[in-house]
Amino acid sequence: MMHNKKAKKQGLYILIGLPLIPVGLSVYLLNQYLGLDSIVRLYASCLIVFIYLAIMLLGFYFVNKRLKVGTLIISLIAVLFLIGSSYFSYVNIRIYASLNQMVRNQSEINYSLVTLSQGKINLESDLDHKKIGIINLSDVRIVDAIEDYLNEKKLIESNEIVRFNNPTEMLHHLYTGEIDAMVIGSGFVSLFSDSDRFTNIESETQILDTFTVMTENAFLDNSSIVEEPFSILLLGTNSMLEGEIDFGQVNTLILMTINPQNLSVTMTSIPRDSYVSVPCFNYTKDKLSHTHNVGTTCVIETVEHLLNIEIPYYVKLNFRGMVNLVDTLGGIEVEVPITISEQNSRRQFGEHMITVEEGLQILDGEQALALSRHRKTLTNGDFGRVGHQQLVLEGIANRILTEVYSVSEMLAILDVLGENLDTNLSIMEITSIVRYLLELVPANPNSNPLEEVHIKNMVLSGEVSTVQTVYYEFPLSVIFLYEGAIRDSRELMLINLERIEPEMSYSFSYDGFNSNQTMWVQPFYDEPQSIENMN
Repeated sequence: MMHNKKAKKQGLYILIGLPLIPVGLSVYLLNQYLGLDSIVRLYASCLIVFIYLAIMLLGFYFVNKRLKVGTLIISLIAVLFLIGSSYFSYVNIRIYASLNQMVRNQSEINYSLVTLSQGKINLESDLDHKKIGIINLSDVRIVDAIEDYLNEKKLIESNEIVRFNNPTEMLHHLYTGEIDAMVIGSGFVSLFSDSDRFTNIESETQILDTFTVMTENAFLDNSSIVEEPFSILLLGTNSMLEGEIDFGQVNTLILMTINPQNLSVTMTSIPRDSYVSVPCFNYTKDKLSHTHNVGTTCVIETVEHLLNIEIPYYVKLNFRGMVNLVDTLGGIEVEVPITISEQNSRRQFGEHMITVEEGLQILDGEQALALSRHRKTLTNGDFGRVGHQQLVLEGIANRILTEVYSVSEMLAILDVLGENLDTNLSIMEITSIVRYLLELVPANPNSNPLEEVHIKNMVLSGEVSTVQTVYYEFPLSVIFLYEGAIRDSRELMLINLERIEPEMSYSFSYDGFNSNQTMWVQPFYDEPQSIENMN
């Protein structure tokens, strides 16, 4: 009998003390969100611990005094506390896991050793006394990693290494037989297949081997990110596989400047076919989209050089990520400017074509992607497409801020983003931004906090043309950006970043831009393209 009472008493002790595990885990995870005010984290942690300790001590007292009613009540409270703290820990584990997936300490770039499929080279061992092309990148870390790979495979001693300034030049020399193989980013098929010269590149080339180059990411860990204006580059890649972020062509480039105190935002879309000077290609000119073949850093450096604006942050999302995100949100509302029909996310035509009707529509993931990608039937081509991309982005933001109310919805969104999004924002910066956005959300749940934000959309305009130089012995379709468009967009961005004072008749303050100003970047500038622009 005494033994049973002792066992029962120990069982009650364990029941009352069991919540200690999820409580401790909850406090630990809460303190990982460094973007939250330290005083808030301290108060919340102390409150959780204090409540639990009070329950535990009171429970031990009731058990020792053999107060049955008190013991029963406190046991029920302990069970509820166990369930509540366990659920809180579960939610935080899911959130923290998704954030850690997005915030990667290293960037991964896959490279392939490639040759022509109709040649005599079928294995690495066939590469003897041949010419192998590599890109002479400005990032010595990547160049060294490529050379280390070639050394490891014993391909440097027995072959001639030919260096090129950009991947297009190198690919062309492979096709003309001036080199026998090349080392190129593994996303080269999707990157070049839309070019007339390389339409059948997938069947015309073969991959002999693939290897990975890892580079360290730099994090600012800026807890005051919401106190000062900053810029961030949004990138959308045409990777079609779930979780595949670092491959493929960059189809979407939107440079945002955000002034948290003035609640003002600029969104500047940059056409992917912009023909620009590329720092990591030793300042030779190439399509902006081709820069992604050697990594995100190259894309950012090129946009920084183009607009002469520092870009400390980026966010990158792939095609499948957009489809899944919009579907997870239950669709997004978009005022579609024109009816379009486009291939689906798996690039299938015929019965798989996606149609989006003109007018106010609720778009699913495939429709949102189709609208973002379509340009063939648009009178303004790529310029119209980048405008559509901004509409989709705003639709996603509106839906998240006005329609996501439950924890399960939030976790589902984070799961999608964790798999398909990559950013150099730290967890501290992300939580700082989330805290700031939550403070913007009004008491009325039906209100949209974006209505308080002054957003100005811009598209860098230019002249659609072709270029043919010593590097391109075939016409390459490109866009020569207007210097006036670059100047006007940059000026507005610098005003929003509070780097310069506005000289025009509008002011960039809390009440936004002057509503009479409707066009910030003109669609046409009287700037005849010079021969220098084409070299």
